Amino acid sequence: MISSLLSRFELARPRALFLGAQKAAVYHWRKGDLGTSFLFDANDEGREYFARYLKETPNTPMYVLVDVFEEEFRRDTIPHVFGPDRTAILGRKKSRLFRDTPYFHYFLQGREQEGRRDDRVLLTSITNPNLVRPWVKLLDEHQIPLAGVYSVPLFTKSVLKLLSKPGDHMLVISLQSISGLRQTFIHKGDLRISRLVQMPRYGTEPYGPHIRQEVDKIRRYLNNMRLTTVDDPVDIYLLLGGELLDEMRRHYTDSGLNRYHILDLNELMQAAGSERRVSTPFSDQFFVHELLKQRPSNLYATGSERRYFTMRRLRHSMHAASALLLLGGAAWGGYNFMDGLSYKQRSLADVQKTQFYTARYQMARERLPQTPVEPADIQVAVELADVLNQYKTTPLDMMKVISAALQGEPSVQIDDLQWVASFNPDVELGKEGGVKPGQAALAAPIAVSGQPAYKFYQVAQMSGRLDPFDGNFRNAITTINNFAESLRAMKSVYDVKIVSLPLDVSSTANLQGNVQAQQSEARFIVKLVIGIGHEA
Repeated sequence: MISSLLSRFELARPRALFLGAQKAAVYHWRKGDLGTSFLFDANDEGREYFARYLKETPNTPMYVLVDVFEEEFRRDTIPHVFGPDRTAILGRKKSRLFRDTPYFHYFLQGREQEGRRDDRVLLTSITNPNLVRPWVKLLDEHQIPLAGVYSVPLFTKSVLKLLSKPGDHMLVISLQSISGLRQTFIHKGDLRISRLVQMPRYGTEPYGPHIRQEVDKIRRYLNNMRLTTVDDPVDIYLLLGGELLDEMRRHYTDSGLNRYHILDLNELMQAAGSERRVSTPFSDQFFVHELLKQRPSNLYATGSERRYFTMRRLRHSMHAASALLLLGGAAWGGYNFMDGLSYKQRSLADVQKTQFYTARYQMARERLPQTPVEPADIQVAVELADVLNQYKTTPLDMMKVISAALQGEPSVQIDDLQWVASFNPDVELGKEGGVKPGQAALAAPIAVSGQPAYKFYQVAQMSGRLDPFDGNFRNAITTINNFAESLRAMKSVYDVKIVSLPLDVSSTANLQGNVQAQQSEARFIVKLVIGIGHEA
């Protein structure tokens, strides 16, 4: 029967089911300590009450702690392999040693020192799955997340840190109300054997003689199995409480082979952070408290039995990820919002500065004297004057070139000269639509392959005659050509072109006139282009 059944159960998370061969107890976890507990019989009627309990409570995770006789421990060696190879080897050993149970686990316990240095393993199994499976099935039917299935012997190693002066050879003895006397031998931190002994009902017989008798038995067994020697004393830890604690302290004294550590369960629970106190010699609450506090990884439960727990963890992970994304988005949005406010404030400050300087500019402009033109037009005029000043020139360079050429040809007389400065060396003078003398073409300088780069050009068109002229046009043309070659030989001359000669000797000209007539003048026109460099 159930010892305490309520129509409504206290909400607590997580919780543990402590399962023995005769009884099962549920403990709730509340505010970092054990809360409400319920006791069930390990039979059909007790499981009916347990099903009702599951139905009327939230489906918070359940940890199952088992303490039964049908748990075996086998030490063996396997090749030092990893991954699928190790899994296959352990699967074959399980099928040979523990064929009819799914509750199987193994621990690596170092390597052999000789030979091929195989791995030492401890194979453990609950050989009677019917002691656990009906309870786990009820959890699955009610969709209760099963965190894992553990056993008291395997979990004993997890509480060694609370024991005083742990040694190489430790025998941990505890009493559980739902199972009996548990004796677990640990050698250098590794579990070697564990034994469960059924005890009389509490209060019907003294426990002291029974415990002393069982301790003597297991000590002889350890000696026979050569797990201990006379040179290695065994530290025996008895986890007790109530009146039995004082009784055992009076009867046990250290010897050469045994060192007794009789520990008070209340002191252990206080060291573990629990405010619960016990008045009986049973360690049930101590082990359950440590299990719910540590929440270790699963040992015995299968993957299908833990599917609701896996789904729960996945759901919580998704919720956590969603919360992190939400917080990250909120933080990023807040950062952008603050950044936007900063830009807004800077924009307002810039607008205020613009308005301030605009007002100052208008005030300064109003104090200026009145001018017939706008300031912008004055600026254009100043810039244009600066450009003109930069490119100003006189025909002095042109006159020097012409004078030097005339010295070699005294018969050449210049009657008219048109001059212009331009960026374009091909500018036409004197023609309709062309550049008039004194004007400048507004175009960029033209770079001619093989010619030096000039800042601008001076273009002159000379109209002249030969004096004296004896009527010999052949000599006149030769003289004019020599004059053109003299100009072309000058260093700064860019181009020389004879525009017209006294006599048109081209193939397209018509020959006409009177053989007795004689022309009194030999007139010509020559175009001269000189380049003005950047150093000018």
